[in-house]
Amino acid sequence: MRDRFLILGASGLVGGMVLNILLERGYDAVGASRNKHGSHWRNLDLLDCSTYGSALKSISTVMLISRPGDEEAHVHVEPFIAAMVAAGIKRVVVLSALGAAQRPELSNRKVELLVEKSSLNWTHVRPNFFMQMLARPPLSTEIARERTLSLPLGNAKIAYVDASDVAATLFTVLTDQKFAGQAIELSGPEALTHGEIVDRISRRIGETVRYIDLSEGSARALLQTRGFPGPHIERILRFYALCRQGFCATPDAAVAQLLGRSLRRFDTVIEENLPCWQQ
Repeated sequence: MRDRFLILGASGLVGGMVLNILLERGYDAVGASRNKHGSHWRNLDLLDCSTYGSALKSISTVMLISRPGDEEAHVHVEPFIAAMVAAGIKRVVVLSALGAAQRPELSNRKVELLVEKSSLNWTHVRPNFFMQMLARPPLSTEIARERTLSLPLGNAKIAYVDASDVAATLFTVLTDQKFAGQAIELSGPEALTHGEIVDRISRRIGETVRYIDLSEGSARALLQTRGFPGPHIERILRFYALCRQGFCATPDAAVAQLLGRSLRRFDTVIEENLPCWQQ
């Protein structure tokens, strides 16, 4: 039987890229969504077990999204993992987060462990922060309107990764059994401070963007003014704390070889997203 792929998060940035790559290369793939319909979509709501059966029908491989910062991710996916086992799913690729292995209290790691303890053939992909987060609100809006980038990160470096490289990695491990039982950590090709990042953006837009190093208290207050709920704010601040400890500062040393090409650099992503930062 030909493999059929179910891609969770296919209406989002990386999941959408993965679904498109699979379809463009002739694979039998469908995306999971609560509100999209059509021949390449399956209705699935992780909070509604009644949607599991039809979503998993005739599927052999699943890409499972484990959202960074969602402390209830393992609670939401545990019954879905059981449903995958019951449906005879062959393997699952978990999109997790960098640092999950070192932080067992993170929900992302709990999702990984649930999958590992099941009978499913698994692979984990753990990406660093996406370069594109600076080209999306609220950070892109701040850069465009205030010409500042305010984060509680001091001089910590982050090896941001391009979302398309994450998608390419997921496609590779989804379609190649040799990665079974592996956890692949994925960062970009260079580690930069946010002062260095805003200098690069400044040169391209022709105006000075300043990096403002916030205290944790100031960052909490800023996130509150931006409308983030309290629990979400605390999750974000914990991830920033990991960055300050250096968890996200090591550039890629293996994935470029896995893909057979260089990973995309921040300058390229800046060039592609200039309208996001222009007033």
